[in-house]
Amino acid sequence: MNGFPARRTRPLLGTYVHVEVIAENATQAERAIEVAFLRIEAVHQAMSFHSPDSELSRVNREAHRQPVPVGSDTLAVLRRALYLARISAGRFDPSIAPHLVRAALLPAPAPLPEKAGHWSCIQLDEAARTVYFSQPLWLDLGGLAKGYAVDAAIEAMAEHAPLRALVNAGGDLRVLNRTPGTPGFPVHLRTPAEARETLPLGQLDHGALATSGEILLGRTGRNAGLSPLVDPASGIRPAQARSVTVLAPECWLADGMTKIVGLLGPDSQPILDEQDCHAAIIDPAGHLHASPGFWQAVNRPHPPGDHPDA
Repeated sequence: MNGFPARRTRPLLGTYVHVEVIAENATQAERAIEVAFLRIEAVHQAMSFHSPDSELSRVNREAHRQPVPVGSDTLAVLRRALYLARISAGRFDPSIAPHLVRAALLPAPAPLPEKAGHWSCIQLDEAARTVYFSQPLWLDLGGLAKGYAVDAAIEAMAEHAPLRALVNAGGDLRVLNRTPGTPGFPVHLRTPAEARETLPLGQLDHGALATSGEILLGRTGRNAGLSPLVDPASGIRPAQARSVTVLAPECWLADGMTKIVGLLGPDSQPILDEQDCHAAIIDPAGHLHASPGFWQAVNRPHPPGDHPDA
């Protein structure tokens, strides 16, 4: 198709972020990429669990003592996190960080709270733009913040009128397509058993996709085959070598739903339906299961060998 293509990749959000755009001219394309990375960098700086200077780290240190002011991005991600917690009855829980620290999936920023609270202890004051915890707890907004950053980048790029755009942050991606009738962006899924192998899913011409790989590749001993997901109700990491992919209208929702689907499995279907999402799961045996509508959303027929219903 006509247009000027441009691509850039930078390390952000704990992964590599790839931005691709097709615009009417080089100036427009470069400006769209620039504003995309500016938005992503702002989200990265605000919500990094690893940086002691981030807004998130300050919230984790101080919000159980007093309300902590936060910026609009952090407030927006927390609002979305609490929404996901409500619709999943707490299976998505942004206060999961102590469990992740115990599972050696996150570094401990301080001694673990003796009795940590959970998502219902998080209080947002939208008018004052503050966060308060009724009990000590640690938030981890990593995946959700990553999806939100992808959405923010796409929305920033849209103001510069690109013909097409894609932002991919380590498997959290969203596309923008203002050229109806043109092919979408090809999307692939890494297989759980071998990271170098990919499965072509189809083409995405609008919306978002996120993948959560549940196998810890290369790990041996007691960590072999354990999920990086942790059940917030039990603190247990499921011993399931699966990959979960969710299609959604926005990337924050796609990322959050991968956790809900990964923990609930087929029981997540009513939530998927309510949120206008579709899911595909690779089970421990390597079989691919897809919820109704998944393959239509990626513009391909139902593949041979697929087992319907995630």
